[in-house]
Amino acid sequence: RLGLDPKLLAKILNMSSGRCWSSDTYNPVPGVMEGVPSGNNYQGGFGTQLMAKDLGLAQTTATNTKTPVPLGSLAHQIYRMMCARGYAGKDFSSVFQFLREDEDKEGQ
Repeated sequence: RLGLDPKLLAKILNMSSGRCWSSDTYNPVPGVMEGVPSGNNYQGGFGTQLMAKDLGLAQTTATNTKTPVPLGSLAHQIYRMMCARGYAGKDFSSVFQFLREDEDKEGQ
């Protein structure tokens, strides 16, 4: 939102304690990295539908063991919404695009 170039932000994160797999190996922002699904309209990779399924399995296990997983529940809900809105066949990192679209709708 502040206009910082996504490549510069990734560089800063990857030189600090913010470094993680999603910033240095599988960046979800289009144009930051080559050879990852975000650079190919989120084609390839691990599908959103599969992520929703796996999060559902984790949610069921958590429920059966009476283990609270509030962030897991939220992630499951987000990925289910993505599937319902046409993202099922895209890579799970398309959550970046999905959340930006929802953000754009709220700002209108």
